Amino acid sequence: MFFRKREPRPEPVATRTGRRPGQSARDKQQELADAAPIKTFFTRLFDLHTDERAWRLGADGEERVGALLEQIRPHGWHVEHDVRVGSRGANLDHLVIGPPGVFVINTKALSGKVWVGGDNVMVNGRPRDYVEKLEYEAQRVRRCLLAATRRHRLWVQGLLVMAHQKPVVNQQPQNVAVIHHTELVPGLLGQPVKLSAEDVAELADAARREETWAE
Repeated sequence: MFFRKREPRPEPVATRTGRRPGQSARDKQQELADAAPIKTFFTRLFDLHTDERAWRLGADGEERVGALLEQIRPHGWHVEHDVRVGSRGANLDHLVIGPPGVFVINTKALSGKVWVGGDNVMVNGRPRDYVEKLEYEAQRVRRCLLAATRRHRLWVQGLLVMAHQKPVVNQQPQNVAVIHHTELVPGLLGQPVKLSAEDVAELADAARREETWAE
């Protein structure tokens, strides 16, 4: 009788998958609520602006956008939510990879008027650095994916998605796009194809790997 030599089991690959949309924001909101339940009750009752409220609305927005993004999976897209990058607590709200390319999505749940004029974004008349931060996120994702796949070229597009108020866009920023959440899915699906199925699979595999985001 012959016995087949047992093959060693491969080590499990650590991944960033399995995280829920808005998970980091929701965890932080719940932490604040649990630390001061009575205060949280009254601040919610009177809709006062607190850190707990900000984190709660942020989580709501990410969950709304995350649910929309799940609709594009059957169309050959890979979707990751709440991707943790590096070791200092940074995260990407959403990362999607599909035939048109790679998109980093930052979600904002704002109640005030949003005005966009090129790289300048104003909320209730006050400037916000959303474009600058999203450009940095997109470049960081590009570096990480290039290093992980050893590709020489890759364009990563940043999308700033407003989950509540529709922005007044006088002029789009140079390197990112500002859109309302209702424009997200049709906008992504309507983009021209730039990547093959093999390219998408390679980039998606890299996005799943823990080591890709260790920068």
